[in-house]
Amino acid sequence: MRKILFLLFIYTIFLYPSEKVKIRELYENGEKYRGKPVIVEGEVIGDLMGRKEERWINIKDEFEDFAIGVVISKKDVEKIENFGKYRVKGDIVRIEGIYNINCPEHQGERDIHALKVEIIKKGEKYEEKLNLKKIILCFILVGITLVLLYLSHKKDSFETEKV
Repeated sequence: MRKILFLLFIYTIFLYPSEKVKIRELYENGEKYRGKPVIVEGEVIGDLMGRKEERWINIKDEFEDFAIGVVISKKDVEKIENFGKYRVKGDIVRIEGIYNINCPEHQGERDIHALKVEIIKKGEKYEEKLNLKKIILCFILVGITLVLLYLSHKKDSFETEKV
């Protein structure tokens, strides 16, 4: 298996150079890239999945809301430290691999089988800062709403007593 991947890697580097594309482009013009080597960049997001010797990550374009699954090796997973989620910015990676529209190995999923994984920028954890002014304004508005509801209810009950 490793020899096949190595030969495929050599073939793609020297005889069929990869083309850098946006993830959106892979969705909009998938047939053009089917089975061809591509280079994509994006933030690693979600959770790590896997079975046997392969792992599956998802990467999202930094500037657009398009993501794609990438099949990588256990060894390449060790390079990734941060997976994007709430309060965590995931590592930005450059993936060179073979693009599949309907991968026969993964139940017809659209994916990229990575030949090379490179970390461009490390992700980071960050704290969400609450804006105290917005919190106070929220409570003031809730108070005003409750007063208006009370007055509206009181007015309705006063009018019913008159009749």
